[in-house]
Amino acid sequence: MGLALPATGQLDGRIAALAGSFLMDSTALAVGVFAPDGAPRLANRGMRRLLGRADEPARLVSPSFPQLAAAGRGGDAPVHRGILHFGDLRSIAHSVRGEVWRLDDALLILAEFDVVELERVVADVSALNSRITSLQRRLVSEQKALERSLGQLRATQSMLVHSEKMNALGKLAAGVAHEINNPLAFVRSNVHTLGESLGRLFAAYEALEAAALRGRPDDVAGVAEALREDADLEFLREDAGDLVKGTLGGLARVQKIVEDLRTFARLDQAEVERSDLRESLESTLAIAGPALRSGGVQVTVAWDDLPKVRCKPAELSQVFLNLLINAVQAVECRGPGNGRIAIRARDEGRQIALEFEDNGAGMTDDVVGRIFDPFFTTKPVGQGTGLGLTISHKIVVDQHGGTLAVRSTPGAGSTFTITLPKELDR
Repeated sequence: MGLALPATGQLDGRIAALAGSFLMDSTALAVGVFAPDGAPRLANRGMRRLLGRADEPARLVSPSFPQLAAAGRGGDAPVHRGILHFGDLRSIAHSVRGEVWRLDDALLILAEFDVVELERVVADVSALNSRITSLQRRLVSEQKALERSLGQLRATQSMLVHSEKMNALGKLAAGVAHEINNPLAFVRSNVHTLGESLGRLFAAYEALEAAALRGRPDDVAGVAEALREDADLEFLREDAGDLVKGTLGGLARVQKIVEDLRTFARLDQAEVERSDLRESLESTLAIAGPALRSGGVQVTVAWDDLPKVRCKPAELSQVFLNLLINAVQAVECRGPGNGRIAIRARDEGRQIALEFEDNGAGMTDDVVGRIFDPFFTTKPVGQGTGLGLTISHKIVVDQHGGTLAVRSTPGAGSTFTITLPKELDR
């Protein structure tokens, strides 16, 4: 290696300082000063790699410190030149090539890592690379498993959302059926009456046609007058218009109910559009109308002039329906005609706020703390899934970046507050 110790006077002070700093930070060279018994007095970064801990005696195996101390002072030559083995008696951890100088009562070791050490480092790096490759393969495998699990969770979530929608509609099915049957019964009656009127008109036409074929004008005029009175054509003319108008109105009512049902029967969709939430609320109120009327619940709506917002209207309609159903069930304790539900909407700058307030039984703090937990319900077994508010919370918070909060007072009622950003940033 041929490392020599220059005289102090041969080096400029600044150069010596730079050289000293370089040597102390070097990891390619190992420089250390030790007492004869191996106690370290000075060690650079490279030497500290060999020692492990600078505050413990150096583990120099071959040659040992006692052997080096007994070798004499050496004069202008090192007391040892060659391979230095660091480690313990059972294993050699590091092998380096270097020189040992005797300086008064200290030993100076100058060394550099040799091929043996480099091969060990390369072997360690190779083993580490192999381990990293194995971990990467394992990570890829686990990532694929997570992706499959995520797909299954999304499918399950979609099924739960659909199930909860069907559950909500199931609770309103009887009322919706009544809403559809009323206009259908009206249409059926109108069509029956129109059929009878058409029969009378066809009979009158046939009698008039027969008189005309006989070619006697007096007979035609007499028959026409008799038919007008017998068939009551004036009444039929007026009644037919009313019947047609009423029938079309009944069919339009049925069509509207069917459209509202289709809105809530669809699976969860990802369409984002700029929507008027007032229309979504009105559609929801139409669906919940039978349940509201059967319970004598009075609903008031105070809706500010709000702009259209970018959202998923079908999902928000589901939230509105869930909150309305819960409110209807909460106000049952007030008795028919005493239930109140107030719906309010206001513009708050970058977001809008919607409130659903009822005068129902209210909730305790313990219940409020768990109200959005999956499968938590205060209803009797078989009367609630415990998913309505959980899904509503997910739609508002996760899908729209908004908030869904509740405040409640036992015996006084509850208020659910939805805040939604005007721009859906997802």
